[in-house]
Amino acid sequence: MPPGDGRSSSSRTAPRPLWMLAGLLLVARVATGVYECGHQPRVVELVEWQPIQAAADQARLTGKPILYDFSAEWCGPCHQMASEVFADHRAATTINQMFVPVRVVDRQREEGRNPHDVEMLQKRYGVEAFPTLVVVDWTSGDHQKLEGYAGKQNLIQELSRLGVQARIQRQLGGARPDSVR
Repeated sequence: MPPGDGRSSSSRTAPRPLWMLAGLLLVARVATGVYECGHQPRVVELVEWQPIQAAADQARLTGKPILYDFSAEWCGPCHQMASEVFADHRAATTINQMFVPVRVVDRQREEGRNPHDVEMLQKRYGVEAFPTLVVVDWTSGDHQKLEGYAGKQNLIQELSRLGVQARIQRQLGGARPDSVR
């Protein structure tokens, strides 16, 4: 190239194909991120959830208290509890052995109302927040309520305590363990 003709003296060509490839990869990554935000991976829960309608009969048959898990699709702590506790083999085994577990999903936000059985259970146990776990002794109707999610360790300890308390109460014929001397 003659000097002074206005052209660059570089012998390299512009990396246009590389810039196009980088732009294409960036767009693909952003699209993948957007897709992932709307499609969370499905957690495989190991808790053997029973239908609401079958819970009382199952509790009578097994002698176990009922564990109602009140949750909602939009509830972040509910999803965290599901992945940390209900998908954990040891925790799920403990829950399945101690309780008749029942998932009660609130549909108010999505559908404008809840199914009748969900609405009745929420009223009966005063559920106002999610997640809420309620342990019900089917013999006496007594119940204990746990609101929120304070972590896996705390939840398993509290559920174990409530499960043992319900078992002792049943063996004492309905009298509360703390009232027996």
